[in-house]
Amino acid sequence: MFHQSADAELFHTPDQLSKDGFKRDGPRWKKGKQVFLPLYEAKMIQMYDHRAASVIVDDSNWMRQGQTDATSLVQHQNPEFFVEPRWWAPRESVMNSLGQTTPPALLAFKKVTSPTNQRTMIAAFIPIAGVVDSTHLIAFGNGIDARAQCCLLANLNALTLDYLARQKIGNVNLNFYLVEQFPLLPPDSYVRACPWQRRRTLQRWISERVLKLTCVSNDMKPLAEAAGFKPLIHKWDPSERAELQAELDAAFFLLYGIRREDVEHILSTFNGIRKESEGLLTGGTTSERILACYDKFWQAASSS
Repeated sequence: MFHQSADAELFHTPDQLSKDGFKRDGPRWKKGKQVFLPLYEAKMIQMYDHRAASVIVDDSNWMRQGQTDATSLVQHQNPEFFVEPRWWAPRESVMNSLGQTTPPALLAFKKVTSPTNQRTMIAAFIPIAGVVDSTHLIAFGNGIDARAQCCLLANLNALTLDYLARQKIGNVNLNFYLVEQFPLLPPDSYVRACPWQRRRTLQRWISERVLKLTCVSNDMKPLAEAAGFKPLIHKWDPSERAELQAELDAAFFLLYGIRREDVEHILSTFNGIRKESEGLLTGGTTSERILACYDKFWQAASSS
C-alpha cells in the first residue's frame, strides 16, 4: 500500500499528531472529520494474529530503530487491546489505496521472510489500516465472500504450503510473483462436503476455525459480522489455538493428498517444530498434535 521511503510524508508519529491538535480515539487519531489510521508493519503480525507485537522506537539505534514489543498473554486475552504502531496515515489515503469497496478486514502476509525461518509464509487478517511495503495485501473480487477468504488464509498458513514455499524462495523477499506460483487450492474446492465431516462443507469447517483464531478482539468484529460468526469475539485460549492450528494443518495435508509418512518427513524439516519440547499450556508437540489430527480425520474420511 505505502512505500516506506517514497510515501514517508504521509506517516505521522504520535508527537506530530498531538501537536497538530489530534486526539486519541482507540487505535486512531481524530480531529474533527480528519482521521489517521494505524500503519501496520510486517513485524506486528504473526499467523492468525494481527496483535502479535507493538513497535517501539529506540532513537539510540543507528539501524532498526523500530523494535518489537511482543504482546503478552494477558493483553491477547483482552479484546479491547490493540497494538501500537510507530506511524499513522490519513484515512483518505488508506481508502484511496483500497479502492471503491471497503472490505471488513484485510488479508496480509509478510513480505520479508527467509526459507531458514521457522515459518516462511506468515499471513493474517488485519483491521482496516495502512500498511508499509514490508507487508503485502491480497485483494478480492466481489464474488469471494468472507468465508471463502478465510479458506485462503488457512491455505496460506498451512505447513503443506510453507514446505513448498521454502523451495521457491532464494532470498528474504516473498514477492507476489512467487506467491502466484504456489499450488493454492481453488475457491470452488471448498464448496464440496468435508471428507471427515460430511454434514458440513469444507468452507464451513475451515472458516469456523480461522474465525475462532482471528476474531478475538473488538477490531475484528466487522469480519465476524460479514462471515456470520457468533459470538463476534472468541476467547483467546492458547491451548485451543494450538489445537485449531493443528487441525487446519492436518486438514490441508489430507486435502493435498500427502501420505502419513511424507507428513512425518515434512514436519521433521521444520527446525522450530523438530526442536520444540512439550508445551505446558498446549499439551504435546506441534508434530504430535498434527499427526493425531491427521489420523483422526483420515479414519473418519475412510469410514464415511
